[in-house]
Amino acid sequence: MATSTAIASLETLVAIHRSNNPDEIYAQLISNFKRVPHFDWIGVYIKHGENMVRKAASSETPSISPARLSIIQIPIREKKEVLGKIMVMMQPSQSIDESDYLALMKTGEELGKKLALIENSA
Repeated sequence: MATSTAIASLETLVAIHRSNNPDEIYAQLISNFKRVPHFDWIGVYIKHGENMVRKAASSETPSISPARLSIIQIPIREKKEVLGKIMVMMQPSQSIDESDYLALMKTGEELGKKLALIENSA
């Protein structure tokens, strides 16, 4: 894992546990992970009914055609219920690294727990 991915993941986990405002958490997640040099674009989508709605993104569209990018989609879930997803598009010269994937999976897992906790306390 690139050091930048490890730092972004740890900073995001801290933000998840410090805030009870989902929009603030999504914005911090984007801010942290867009500093990772080999990530071209990142977005957070949350399930509303049957649809996934983009809640935050590093930009409106990726800087390069998505057809040329490696794409990874990480579920945001609580237990088996999918609450949303984190989508990352990698730079064209970069492949998806297993350690990057594991860091993003942990982020999605913790975000799912937090969203369920916020929903249950409302």
